[in-house]
Amino acid sequence: QKLADEFNVPLLAEIPLVQRIREGGDEGMPIVLQSENPAAEIFLELAGNVARQIAIRNANFGATQKVEVVH
Repeated sequence: QKLADEFNVPLLAEIPLVQRIREGGDEGMPIVLQSENPAAEIFLELAGNVARQIAIRNANFGATQKVEVVH
């Protein structure tokens, strides 16, 4: 939260540093698919918050301009 406040950005989620998150990814069973794991809810919260922030950005700013890169 402190870093988000320092940079004046919303805190999207606080992901716990638990070994099961890595193990689930290694096993092909992401934590978000493990409904019995409390960390799964945090990742769903994160996804919702990201989607909400994108909607806010899109409502408040114009379309992103396409930039042509010349090589």
